[in-house]
Amino acid sequence: MEDPEREVTLMWKKLFRRPTFEGMGDTLRQYFTEDVAYYHELIYVGPKAGIRKYTLFFQFMLFFMNYQDVLIHDVVYDKKENLMAIRMTVRANPWIFLWRTNNMKFLTELEFRDVKDENTGKVLKKIKVQRDYYIRAPGVQLIPIIGEIYDSDQLRYFLVEVTASIHRFLISAYHLLVPAILREAVFKFWRAFLQVPLTEHVVPIHKIVD
Repeated sequence: MEDPEREVTLMWKKLFRRPTFEGMGDTLRQYFTEDVAYYHELIYVGPKAGIRKYTLFFQFMLFFMNYQDVLIHDVVYDKKENLMAIRMTVRANPWIFLWRTNNMKFLTELEFRDVKDENTGKVLKKIKVQRDYYIRAPGVQLIPIIGEIYDSDQLRYFLVEVTASIHRFLISAYHLLVPAILREAVFKFWRAFLQVPLTEHVVPIHKIVD
């Protein structure tokens, strides 16, 4: 890649927008180094295994997951450090789940290496390390009804707002019902005995109340 920030979206589309096995292999060889390493919570492909094993893994997942499309949400690129973070959603229809659509949400980290193109002489950036992290657990997403609730951003925002409102109410009630002198004493007690280990900082109880 000459411009990873711009070209990475095209790369993911080639890999996940209804690819063929051959097309996926060509894309991986184009954008990844020969000694690419892949980290995932379920599998690890080391640099010694190389691009061949990495390609076989991706093609196996294509057969199993039946990739349909990809949506790139955010791309953050650190050119100096050759690092990139991507938040994306991969849509798949796994045949083992009777082609039920699953929107897998990932946070992907890429490390690049500068590689000189033998044909053009240009210095290109290829991916030497890929790390994938699930934002949502795919197994839970596939559970009927529960998965849809779990995957709902609107519901998550609603629960956050409710939790924040309850917290604000409790804080207001605490300030309204508890006298200031008692609040200060509780705070001093917390600072003295709960915030740090007792062996490091012990304050006599009469000094806390005074």
